[in-house]
Amino acid sequence: MNLKYDTYIFDYYGTLLDSFNDEHSAQYWKKWLRVLDKKGIKHPDYITFRKEFFEGDRKYRKIIIEKKGYTYPEIDIINVYRDLFERYGNGILDDALLNELAYDFREATRAYIKLFPGVEDYLKKLRYEGKKLYILSNAQRSYTWPEITMFGMEKLVDDVFISSDVEAMKPEKAFYDALFQAHNIDKATAVMIGDSLTSDIAGAIGYDIDYIHLTGDNSAETFYLKELAE
Repeated sequence: MNLKYDTYIFDYYGTLLDSFNDEHSAQYWKKWLRVLDKKGIKHPDYITFRKEFFEGDRKYRKIIIEKKGYTYPEIDIINVYRDLFERYGNGILDDALLNELAYDFREATRAYIKLFPGVEDYLKKLRYEGKKLYILSNAQRSYTWPEITMFGMEKLVDDVFISSDVEAMKPEKAFYDALFQAHNIDKATAVMIGDSLTSDIAGAIGYDIDYIHLTGDNSAETFYLKELAE
């Protein structure tokens, strides 16, 4: 088991968690609208709603690009939900309900969700050896925090950083800065573990830290069990 680093930074989706969501599927959108109907939330047909949802996403990303100059901006999708539900005649909904409705969407568009084999034991082993562990995820807090707590990941790592909180996503340097500055991490003793070449690995290279790319024979499906066996 590789224990040469003091700090281990993990991507979440595709690295620790194996899941699949299809946010464009007509089938899943119709499923979500049935949930909204049961809760008395007004909305248009799914085609109009879906179109305006992604237009709202693009609008808020453009605002962040103009404000901060990021190449890889991240929004808080709750702002999009708030705008649309108000436009559709629901009045101003409080944050608790907006987060509930957002996670309803997440659940409705999910095909499956599970941890990769060996993840829990691997993280427990690293913590037993005194390592610092962090999750750095390109994600929405309203979607992802429930999926962190679902598997107790918040108890197995030292902190969780979610891109929607920072307005930047990997490989944007600002997202790494948020983590490294908050915890005073030494780049020389840190490693990024992730499956995405364009976000996790490109971000690590751009930030000048080591990385482990989970792909091919070294994919997340086999990585943790192999590491535990060594």
